[in-house]
Parts: sequence; C-alpha cells; structure tokens
Amino acid sequence: MRMQIIREWLDGKHVGQAFQPAFASVPANWPGLRKLTREDLRVVSFSRRRLPHWELDGSTYFVTFRTIGPLGAPLESSMPASMVEEALWYGCGERYVLDAYVIMPDHVHVLMMPSMGWSLAKILQSIKGFTAREINKVLGRKGSFWQDESFDHLIRDEMDWQDKFNYIHDNPVEAGLVNRAQDFPFSSLVTIYSKGRLESLPHMLHALAREGKDGQ
Repeated sequence: MRMQIIREWLDGKHVGQAFQPAFASVPANWPGLRKLTREDLRVVSFSRRRLPHWELDGSTYFVTFRTIGPLGAPLESSMPASMVEEALWYGCGERYVLDAYVIMPDHVHVLMMPSMGWSLAKILQSIKGFTAREINKVLGRKGSFWQDESFDHLIRDEMDWQDKFNYIHDNPVEAGLVNRAQDFPFSSLVTIYSKGRLESLPHMLHALAREGKDGQ
C-alpha cells in the first residue's frame, strides 16, 4: 500500500517526534500513481461550473475546499478541525487512499486517490456534508458551512505529486501559523508520520486495519 511506502520513505527524516517533509526524489515504481498520457486525454471526464473539473479513473487529486467567507476562520479551534480530520480518515482505505492533508483555519487541502466506484465529487459531497452538519452543531449555527464548489487538480506524475505533498505540509508555515511544519497539529505530517500518534488513535487503527485487508 502507498501509505506504507510513504512512511518508509520518510523514516530517515526524523525531526523531534515528527518527520520532515521530503524534498528528495520519490521512490521508484511509485505504486498506484497513474501518469497522465496523451491517450488519457481522450477518455478523461471534464465538467465546469465556476471552476474546471477533470476526472479519470485510477488518478490522484490535489483538492482544496473552503469555508464560507463570512464565517472567518471557523477551523481555528481544535474541535471543528478534529471533526474534519476524523471525517477524512473515515473513508480512508474503502473510498480512497489518503496521501496527505492539512486543515487550515478557513480551508482544507487533501491529496487523495479515489477507489474504483467512488467519484471525487461523491467523496467530497460526503465529507463536506457530514462535517458541515456536525460543526454547525458545535458552533450552534445553521446554514452553509463550506463553499459549494471545490478546487481539484489532477496529478500528472511523481514530480507533481511531490510538489503538492510538500505544498500541503508547508502551508501552515507559509501562512505564518507556525515556524516549523511539524508543529502544526492538524496535518498528515503530524498525524500520520509522527511516532506513536497514528497508533494511539482508535479511528487511525481502524483505517489501517481496513487498509491491511485491502492489501491482502
């Protein structure tokens, strides 16, 4: 499975109790990553609302979805951000491969590969719908929480994947929220790649257990 490959790849990059984002070349024979070819352009599904959306079975996507503007930064507090993180892990293994994510105060970045039979649109609808309802309960409010349309980018090759992987983990630093990427609590750099934290969370163990079954 790719998560195991990623963890082994980062294993030699210890920084305290976390791992430093890797800037070296990605491993050879990257498992499951589909490189786009000219032939793919003939079968790729394209749709457009305000933004263009490309979908191709077996591909990996860099996705961004944002909160409604007037809400400010509703994901600053730990409870709403934890709900988003929990929702991302709920579908991991069965609905998609979760390579990386970061939950910023007013938006979320995700790097994922949908499983066969699961469209990206259906996955995002499920994540955003569930988290909107649950976070609204916590905040004591009603109405829309997320912007209706998400941004998605079809990953072209290993270099593109690595660029988005690093961008996701560096986002809190670039935004001035922390000095080091490994100090931001709501990102896969900390949750997946820190020693002990992944194994200490019950929902993470459940996700890994499902992943192990999928890899048999």
